[in-house]
Amino acid sequence: MMKKIKLSFSCCPATPRGELRRDALLDAARQIFLEKGYSGTSIDEVVQRTGGSKASVYKYFGSKEGLFAEMFGTHCQVFLATLQIPNELSDNLEQTLTQFAERVLVAFVDPERIAMIRALVAEAARFPDLAEMAYNTGPKYGLGLLADFLQRHHQAGVINCPHPDIAAIQFMEMIKGHVQWRALLGLPAFPDHLNRENYIKEAIRVFLRGYQV
Repeated sequence: MMKKIKLSFSCCPATPRGELRRDALLDAARQIFLEKGYSGTSIDEVVQRTGGSKASVYKYFGSKEGLFAEMFGTHCQVFLATLQIPNELSDNLEQTLTQFAERVLVAFVDPERIAMIRALVAEAARFPDLAEMAYNTGPKYGLGLLADFLQRHHQAGVINCPHPDIAAIQFMEMIKGHVQWRALLGLPAFPDHLNRENYIKEAIRVFLRGYQV
C-alpha cells in the first residue's frame, strides 16, 4: 500500500506571525517561478515582493532549493485535495470514476497548473534533482493513491486488476493525456468536435471493460 509522504520541507517551526510571513514568501516564490522559472527566480526578488528579509528565507527554508521544495509541496497538497482521489470501496465504481474523471479534467487544464508544468519542463534538463522531486511529490504520489483505490476493488472482487499501478497510469492518461497536451500547446482543451461528456463516458467504459471480472 502507498504510504503518505511528508510534503513539508520547512527547516524550523514558525510562530503564528512567522507563519504569515512564511506563507507570503511561498506565494511570492510561486508567482516568480511561474513568471521566470527556477533559474530566473532569486531570493532577493522574493524578499522584495514580500518586504521581508533574506534571513527569514534561510530561517524557514534553509536555501532557495528548500524554498522551492516547500512551494511545490504546498502546490501538490492543494492540487491533490482538489482532485479528491477516491480511497474507499465504491458501491457504484462507474459513477465514482466518472466523477473523479471530471475533477481530473478541470484540474489538469487549469491555467496555473499548465503554467507550472511548462516551467518545470523548461528547467528539468538543467536541474534533474528538481525534476525528480516534482515528479515524486506530484504525479507519482497521486498515482499511488489511485492505485491503492483500484487495488482495494481488485481484492474485493469488483474488478480484475492484478497490476493496479499500471492501471492507474492507464486511467489517468486516458482521461487527461489528450486534453492536457492541447492545453500545454495553448489550444482549447476541448475542440468543438470533441464532446466532453462522451469523452469521459467512453474512457470509463473502455477502462472498466478491460478490467471486468
